[in-house]
Amino acid sequence: MLVPQPVHPATFNLSLLGPPQLERDGEQQNIRTRKAVALLALLAVTGRAHSREALATMFWPEYDQGRAFANLRRTLWELRKTIDKEWLDVDTESIALRCGPGFWLDVESFRGHLAACTGGEHGESEVCAACLQSLPAAVELYRDGFMAGFTLPDSPGFDEWQFFEREALRSELAGALQRLLRCHAAEQDYGPAIAYARRWLALDPLHEPAHRELMQLYAWDGQRAAALRQYQECERILDEELGVPPEEETARLHQAI
Repeated sequence: MLVPQPVHPATFNLSLLGPPQLERDGEQQNIRTRKAVALLALLAVTGRAHSREALATMFWPEYDQGRAFANLRRTLWELRKTIDKEWLDVDTESIALRCGPGFWLDVESFRGHLAACTGGEHGESEVCAACLQSLPAAVELYRDGFMAGFTLPDSPGFDEWQFFEREALRSELAGALQRLLRCHAAEQDYGPAIAYARRWLALDPLHEPAHRELMQLYAWDGQRAAALRQYQECERILDEELGVPPEEETARLHQAI
């Protein structure tokens, strides 16, 4: 977890669910180099110190140690032009980000809202009144995939970390959407349920359970034609992308509708 620090005069908002954005006191900041953006993201999301050697190896794997360390120092210098030095905990061995009350990270807030719905009051697949506050708040924060559109082709170690972080966050969003749609469906509130199902399906158009959920919701809502069109869309995309027909469970639901 990020360790609280004394309040700083400046307020920083770092948004990584979508293209990276950094705001200082409400004004968007431009970090000049991609390596500095990547370093800030890594330090903020992991919430821990990283050794200089590990960072140099991750971001400049093809360079010798001396040159990689020099590049890391220059990247820190670039970062300090936007993030005041008191936000960075830097020594001769390691680098960390001091994230206190003046630093907001959308990834941490997203996961905080989800964590509020995984306590001991009910199972993970259930939804209570408190969840109907926290889960939509989490979903609203998810603008797009983690650091969407951002890559470091010459730093495969960072790209790998970014990939797994993106997949984990997308899976967490899918779980929240599924819980929300089932909660609204149980209340026969099909409009929001359909909207959440469509967003769930958009995360992975090849995911048949999401197609089935959407078909069933359309049918319950009296939209039989939309349910049948959804099956046809499922059939089409599976054939085009994988060369396979829908699963038997999907076909049975189609026949029932």
